[in-house]
Amino acid sequence: MTTSHGPDPRRMSSTTAAPAIPSLPFAPLVRTDLHADIDAVIGADTGRVLLICAPAGSGKTVLLADWAARRAAPPAGEPDVVWLTVTDRFNNQTTLWATLAARFRVALASGDLGPPTAPAAQLVEELSARATPAVLVLDDAHLITDPLALAGLEYLLHHAPPTLTTLLGARFPPPSRWYTLDLQARLTRWGAAELALAPDQVRAMCRDHGCELTDAELDTLVALTRGWAALVRIAAIHLAAHPDDRADALTVLARPPYAISGFLAGELIDDLSPAMLQFLTYTSVPVSFTEKLADDLVGGGAGHCLYELDRINFPITATVRGTDVWFTYNPMVRAYLLAQADRLGPALCSDLHLRSARWFRCAGLPRAALPHHLAELGQQHLCDFLSECALTMVLDGAGDILFDGLAVAAQALLDDPFLWLVRAVHALVRGDTTDAVACLDTGMARHAATRSFAPADRVNALAIAVPIDTAATAGTVIGNVPYTVAPTGDPDFDTYASIQIATALIARGAVARGEQLLRSSLALAEHRCHPRLMLHALTRLTVAASVVDAATAMRERAARALAVAAENGLLAATDTVQVTTIAAYGAYLQGYPPESAQVVAALDVHVDHDGSSTPVAGWHGQVIGYLLDLEQADDVRAAVDALRKSLLMLLEKAAPPSVTSSLLLPVVWALLRVQETEAAHLLVDRVRDSVGELPDVRLADAALTAAAHRPKATCAALGPVLDHAADLRPVTEITGWLLYATAQHDCGAPSKSVAALEKALRAAAPHRLVRPFLDVPTAIPLLDDSVGRFGRYERFAEFARRHPAARRKPTYPALTHTEMTVLELLPSGRTAQQIAAELGVSVNTVKTHLRGIYAKLDSNSRVDALGNARRSGLL
Repeated sequence: MTTSHGPDPRRMSSTTAAPAIPSLPFAPLVRTDLHADIDAVIGADTGRVLLICAPAGSGKTVLLADWAARRAAPPAGEPDVVWLTVTDRFNNQTTLWATLAARFRVALASGDLGPPTAPAAQLVEELSARATPAVLVLDDAHLITDPLALAGLEYLLHHAPPTLTTLLGARFPPPSRWYTLDLQARLTRWGAAELALAPDQVRAMCRDHGCELTDAELDTLVALTRGWAALVRIAAIHLAAHPDDRADALTVLARPPYAISGFLAGELIDDLSPAMLQFLTYTSVPVSFTEKLADDLVGGGAGHCLYELDRINFPITATVRGTDVWFTYNPMVRAYLLAQADRLGPALCSDLHLRSARWFRCAGLPRAALPHHLAELGQQHLCDFLSECALTMVLDGAGDILFDGLAVAAQALLDDPFLWLVRAVHALVRGDTTDAVACLDTGMARHAATRSFAPADRVNALAIAVPIDTAATAGTVIGNVPYTVAPTGDPDFDTYASIQIATALIARGAVARGEQLLRSSLALAEHRCHPRLMLHALTRLTVAASVVDAATAMRERAARALAVAAENGLLAATDTVQVTTIAAYGAYLQGYPPESAQVVAALDVHVDHDGSSTPVAGWHGQVIGYLLDLEQADDVRAAVDALRKSLLMLLEKAAPPSVTSSLLLPVVWALLRVQETEAAHLLVDRVRDSVGELPDVRLADAALTAAAHRPKATCAALGPVLDHAADLRPVTEITGWLLYATAQHDCGAPSKSVAALEKALRAAAPHRLVRPFLDVPTAIPLLDDSVGRFGRYERFAEFARRHPAARRKPTYPALTHTEMTVLELLPSGRTAQQIAAELGVSVNTVKTHLRGIYAKLDSNSRVDALGNARRSGLL
């Protein structure tokens, strides 16, 4: 083992005036940053004091000795270093000041020393007369306990000349009025945090002992030791001795091994009183504790014990969380104390765990209570805990912790029907609807066949609420369920159930009643300060607005939900993705372009454990995602095809008929935009076969007849729908009146056309639903032809006419099948003669088709025609 940098031989002598800087038995890590900080303290030139207090083995002596040794031969004008390692021999006034005077080469007056501070006063007077700066290092200063010696030390620190800097290393501060130095801005305090080794320094120390750590191993070691130098060194030696089973060696460190236990016992524990050791042992059971929890564990007096631990600088960290101060032991110290607790017997340990669990439950911290319930003897308290807290933990995002813990300590409970239903909720929180359905099916089967450990009212409530939540999240049909659930008395439980009942009401068309129940649920969630339930309620309120096409309300509610998600770290939650999608759809209905992040969120998928994937926003949300993607797609035809397929997938997933049909028209408009008329007809027939003759399906038929320029057929298709316009969703009603206005205009009935346009504007204005005016090809030209004829709706008509998207993409007359065939051959560069040969027609026929293509695409050359065709999505 190599030795450290020692003091300069020129400064060493055998006399008592020698600086006595200790030589280290190993090569220390060079703490360049801390050396620079010490130099900065000395350079302040105001008689500064640096107090370094940390437990044994933290590196106080190593740091000061290495720094002092590197300065042992200072240039002219640099501070001279005087070192004194305090031992019991120096714990008296006479020896302490005689030794310090000798090392400073000062002769104290002989005879009666007078007042206790007289020797220190003489030393201060002598040093004040010197111009040369000096540094006094007092190591192990906590060993100075003699009142007279302490009085002199305090005098020295408070009256030191500007040329003297004092560096004190101690396990805890010697009794003194340190606050006076604080008020004079002359005191700098360092503790274990400042001395703790950084990860790269831990890695370097292990490397010096022949142990090269991986990043994961380094993270584990840093978490265990918290950079405590002695523990790192012992751990490095331990790991180096087990090169072939490093994982097991790291596991052993967490127990901890004999070498670390011996160090902790000898340097930290053995000198403590039995009462203090009992306090430490009992309070090591929870990972962190407050003074109140400690009182529950030890039976009172925790405040005094915590004061004593602070006084002796015991390695315990205090952290403020809310209004409470939480105390945490160093992980290896806690492991040592837990081993002591195990020796107290299983009954006492179980009782300590039960006390901890009950305290955490009363404090509203079920996640912290769980491991203590799992460690108890017996399962009755655990079952009671799960009945009350399992759903809350899942909604808080702690489902993995809950079920992983049960899988290890109480696996038999996992087959309980109550926990299967809770696992379904956990899967929904994770965005895994496939797993949610599987857990739900198993839970319902167990519910029918097995009695649960949980109260019947809670199991029955979940048996109603979870199927609704699963169907709503996946976008499938909600079955027949009761409109009420008997309250359980648990606010979180009842809020969750109420949100699901409200969701079922909205799905059945009772939107107002559902919204009222959701607002009550939201108020309760806010009162409970439960962010996930708040987000859940706001998401379903946003869905309720989307059911009636209330675009402004959709966006406002979504904005509030997203604010809750951002404030509480829930931006990755399934509800957040769904509400983002609905907000984007609301903006789409009002004619605003989508944001890229919204499109990405809507098209995000969750990969299941079997490799399959489901859209996080639900199958309905995925269709919206592809619809939004169409607005910014470079390859329009590919985007339209993806949109069509997503609607077909929604059909396969048995979505509610009203949900599927509401998205039919946007897909039909997209197909017509790229001249895929036949595909549009097939899609409408497929949807009709699945959902029946719903109004949106009839409107899709009308859109197809309008595209084929058959106004009378369009009016005939629209008649039965518009006769019940008051019962339609706003977007459906607006589209119907716009198609009717187009058909009447083409039939030569301008007054009926204007009347239909006014009805469309009346339905659109409250929620500023401009999208139908952008989708129906002739809507904007009709508004242009009727300027000034809409009365109070003229302002909204002007908004629609001036919308940037109104003229963004030109609308061209439909190409015939043969014209489309010729158009698709143009990018190949073939001549008219070559195209004629390939199609088996005359060149004059091809030229006739080319003239028709140029006219319909408003072009006068092949290049212009191709450009316009690509921009419109025909190619």
